Amino acid sequence: MNILIVGDSFSTIWPNTTGSWIELLSSSHTITNLSCAGVSEYKILKQIESTQVSAYDLVIVSHTSDSRVHTRQHPIHTVGLHKDCDLIITDLTPKFSWFNPSLKTAINWFKYHYDADYQKTIYSLIRSKINNIITVPSIHIDHFPDSVPAAPEVNYLNFSKFWPTERGNINHYTGIGNAFIFSEVSKTIDLLFKKSV
Repeated sequence: MNILIVGDSFSTIWPNTTGSWIELLSSSHTITNLSCAGVSEYKILKQIESTQVSAYDLVIVSHTSDSRVHTRQHPIHTVGLHKDCDLIITDLTPKFSWFNPSLKTAINWFKYHYDADYQKTIYSLIRSKINNIITVPSIHIDHFPDSVPAAPEVNYLNFSKFWPTERGNINHYTGIGNAFIFSEVSKTIDLLFKKSV
């Protein structure tokens, strides 16, 4: 099966690690992975729009936190795994520096201008658009409890309660966590394609 994966760091290829659920999935499927670490839902939409979805048998979307805000250039992460990263306050405040005006501006924007209701609305709209433009079977994955209420998808896996018990260094999960996600995704693929046959 030819599978497109889009999303954030939960589904991207991490350097110098083995045993991710993506790697396990690639042992029996052809994978094209456009995921990038730390991206907002807007950039996940752009990942999908950058390719011909109909060329794939299945799309897997690893949705991100609803509080990630799009930026063209992150004030800290400019190279490596997080070079396409978007803004989230928990990533910014520990790295504060008076000598980085972009970082100071980003932190102050969150402090004085961030509107959680607006952000959740925008997130839901983008997520609905993602769901609507995928024209082939799809599986949608969540790892963040705050993002779960926005889920309009039919084939949906919610790992937001599982992640805290299996946090690790391979796509944010332990080896056991990755094996479990692989198992759940594989079961969903089997059910999805048995239904459509």
